[in-house]
Amino acid sequence: MPKEKKTSVSSNKPERIVLDYMSRQNRPYSVMDIVSNLHAAVTKTECQRAVNSLVDKELLTSKTFGKQTIYVVRQDTIETAKPDELASIDKRLVQLRETIAEQKSKQKQLSAELASLNSALTTEEIQHRLAMLTSKNEQSKEHLVLLRSGSQLVPVEERQRVTREMETHRKLWTQRRRLFKDMFSTVTENLPGKPKELLEELDISLDDPIDINISPRDLLST
Repeated sequence: MPKEKKTSVSSNKPERIVLDYMSRQNRPYSVMDIVSNLHAAVTKTECQRAVNSLVDKELLTSKTFGKQTIYVVRQDTIETAKPDELASIDKRLVQLRETIAEQKSKQKQLSAELASLNSALTTEEIQHRLAMLTSKNEQSKEHLVLLRSGSQLVPVEERQRVTREMETHRKLWTQRRRLFKDMFSTVTENLPGKPKELLEELDISLDDPIDINISPRDLLST
């Protein structure tokens, strides 16, 4: 049986607050710990008076360690649960653990479904993409029709411009090739060995002209 309390604390608000907190926690605390944990519900002075009074009333017990005093609820004043109550609590704990496990499993499944939905396109996005692909498909069809009909897809002005640029670059290439051959012939005129072997040793290609009508397959086979 719990020890009968000597004096009621119902008329003293700080005492009641401190005792209720200490009874719920059932752990040792200093005055500063109690004030901090109660978030200034009582002042340090009120808390000190309360714990001193509760110790005098044998509701708390104290022990001093150096300059610090620790307070804890007297264990013989705490109401203990009956065996059948403990059994009921244990059964409830088992049920709660099973419920938690089930909810965690459901939460995991729902999280996976949510991630899948978030990664999927919305209806608006699908409609926009479908419109883009449809437009691109129509453009490709029109291009294919032109290719099959043999129509010239490159404008005449563009072909003429490319032809002029090609002729300009070809003239420059011809001039530079001829200049190199003249210089190389002069340098190697009195050198021993064949000039062709020197060109191969120096990994120099003369870029001899190739018939533009030749088949690319013939070039690959050489």
